[in-house]
Order: sequence, then C-alpha cells, then structure tokens
Amino acid sequence: MKNTMIYLTLALLTGALIPIQASTNAAFSKSTGNPLVTGLMVFVVGLAAMAVLAVTMRVNWPTLQQLSSAPVYGYLGGIIVATYVVMITILVPRIGVGTAIGLIVTGQILCAVAIDHFGLFSVQVRSIDLGRLAGIILMIIGVYFVMRK
Repeated sequence: MKNTMIYLTLALLTGALIPIQASTNAAFSKSTGNPLVTGLMVFVVGLAAMAVLAVTMRVNWPTLQQLSSAPVYGYLGGIIVATYVVMITILVPRIGVGTAIGLIVTGQILCAVAIDHFGLFSVQVRSIDLGRLAGIILMIIGVYFVMRK
C-alpha cells in the first residue's frame, strides 16, 4: 500500500505540471510570436533534459532490432505530444487554463475508458461499468462548472 500511495502522489503531482506547462507555453508564445516555434523550443529543451538524464543514469539503449520490432503505434507518442504542446499553447490565451485543462482531461478520460473497454494498443480489457460511466458524467458536469463565468 505504501508504494501505491507514492505512485498515486507522483501521478497527482505530475498532473499538476500540466496546467503549469500550459501557462508557461502560452507566455513563451508571446515572446516567440508563434505556437509552432514555441513547441519546437519546448521540445529542444525537453530533448536536452532527457539526453542529460539518459547519459547520467546510464540507461541501456535498445538495439536497432528492438526498435524495429516495436509496434508502429508506439512511435505516435511524439506526434501526439507535439499536437498537445501546440494546441495548449493556442488554447490557453483564448479559453483560459481551467477550461482548456478541464476539456483536455475530460477528453483523456473518455479516450482512456474507450481504450480500456476495447483493449486497444494491447492493454488489458477493462469494461465500462456504471461506476466508470458515472465518473465520465461527473467529469463532464465538472468541466461545465469550470467553464462558467
């Protein structure tokens, strides 16, 4: 249980980084004048940070054969995160951090439940039940209240 609480806390803290990133990207975009340039700069800094971590932690690099045997959809992560970074940079100044993140999180929950239900991307099937359906409805209601002025 102790390890579970640590992971739950880490997940919560990681989630708290998302609106911070959204806000800092929007502010940075004012300086760059372009959300694509902002996204590119964010990825350059991220690449440098990941490279430093990988080198200092002495990670075991996969072979080309291991990389080529990975499912093609495994490489979609880069496109997905690039889309997220550019879109959040565009959305925050227009609809606000709370609304943007609320809608994004709701979209994540809807997609996550569908992925679980259908076992997409090789995940274990976890069918939609009344509890999960209630959670989805509550998320939508919550976003409605966050969006209200």
